[in-house]
Amino acid sequence: MEPERITTTEKQLYLNLTAEKKYPPRDYQLEAVRKVFEAFTKHRRVLLQLPTGTGKTPTFCYIARKFLEQGEGVLVIAHRQELIYQAREKIEAISGVPAGLIKAGKPVNPEYDIQVASVQTLVKRKGFPDISLLVVDEAHHACTKSYDRIFEAYPNAYILGVTATPNRSDGQGLKNHFDELITLHQTQWFIEKGYLSPYKIFASPKRIDTTGIKITGGDYNLEKLSEQASTIVGNVLETWKKIANNKQTVVFAVDVKNSMAICQSFIDAGISAAHLDGETPPSLRREIINDFGKQKIKVLTNCGIVTEGFDCPAIEVVQVARPTASLVLWLQIVGRGLRPFPGKDSAIIIDHTYNSTTLGLPDENFDWSLDPISLEGLRFNQECPNCQHIFRPLAHELKPHRKIIDAENAIVELARCTCPNCEEVFEFQLSQGGNGNKPREINQEFGELEELNLTLHPWAVELIDNLVWNQEFSHKKKAWVKFRLEENPRVRELSLGDWRYAANKLGYKPGWAWHRYQETQTN
Repeated sequence: MEPERITTTEKQLYLNLTAEKKYPPRDYQLEAVRKVFEAFTKHRRVLLQLPTGTGKTPTFCYIARKFLEQGEGVLVIAHRQELIYQAREKIEAISGVPAGLIKAGKPVNPEYDIQVASVQTLVKRKGFPDISLLVVDEAHHACTKSYDRIFEAYPNAYILGVTATPNRSDGQGLKNHFDELITLHQTQWFIEKGYLSPYKIFASPKRIDTTGIKITGGDYNLEKLSEQASTIVGNVLETWKKIANNKQTVVFAVDVKNSMAICQSFIDAGISAAHLDGETPPSLRREIINDFGKQKIKVLTNCGIVTEGFDCPAIEVVQVARPTASLVLWLQIVGRGLRPFPGKDSAIIIDHTYNSTTLGLPDENFDWSLDPISLEGLRFNQECPNCQHIFRPLAHELKPHRKIIDAENAIVELARCTCPNCEEVFEFQLSQGGNGNKPREINQEFGELEELNLTLHPWAVELIDNLVWNQEFSHKKKAWVKFRLEENPRVRELSLGDWRYAANKLGYKPGWAWHRYQETQTN
């Protein structure tokens, strides 16, 4: 990024940032800043993607500082307490000016040029701040009425969304909220450059199978998951002793009851542990997180807290006892352990679920897009009559719009929704889903704890590249590559990393690589 290739305004910003000594930006953050300002010359609404742990907050603070230097107002919005305080602290440090706080129970300072607001509090206020830049933290949450109201209040402002995961599990997409998506590098690049920690991942021999558990609201039914999660409490402790003994660990549980049970099992074993959930008082939450950061607490179990906005590089181990169908949640979970820290050679991920095989590993190559992705199946979803896109209506669209009398003289409630793909508005009948089948647990009590081999062998790369080239040149089906690999005399030497490489070359999902690896190791 040479200065002469930047516009006059951006050139001055570039020189200011490269001269920054207290909070110097990294090379990719400079690249992100340049691309955002470049995008702002074409669009008003821009979404920036950076992986978890690579410094999204400092990056948008550098951009906000430029607006502040020109005397223009800035508003940062977030949906969680941790994100709000984190953004305020960082933007005050980088900009050198105080920031106002718009949050329930806190005094307001409308005279400040920069305001950091809770989405929930802001939408209840009569007037919004006068600003030129709106920053939306964790912008993948923007598909709600509250965010829509805020966006509509600033038709002439520049809007910058930031997220590690521009993905929606409800088929909504983000193209109706942002005009351009900026992505820089895949997670593997950040690991290779030392900006993120390398990792080792272990598959527990005793895992929860989600067969029969219905997906509602974009994720598994928590009540059904809870029934099964209680059976692996003891296994979480035993696995930790074998793999992660005495390392700073965060455990992700299905619900509060499960998290507390896991926490108690560690305490009973003489290991310092604490539990966090959404009902933990703020003062106690800060105390527990502070003690964990100082390593006074060795194991921190939680339910829905230690994800977005939780910044603790000292985490060495992420133990996952929470199955999820959400790629966003999964990447937020495993991303907690990828921040570098002195003395941490590799992060350790222990998977008591099938998340790593169905959703992929932290450094998969993801093809992010603003476009909505059509869902599979119609249960709890709707199919657009115009474009056939399948999606789940938003929460505010699940309310009765009108009632009709059907052919059997029964009263039927109709709701109305908007297709996120083509914006067709149509009605649908409100109905309630069933309970589904009771899930089963895969119980391999006598199995061995397995470290997943992610080695990428040069000979395998050459073999796969040649096969894929041959397949494409000869217009063969992709399955031809799979069969040729399975026929190779060295097939049992292929690692999971090799199969992941093949899956990426062929455009298959992560689960394909896992199943091929398992088949070749057991046959």
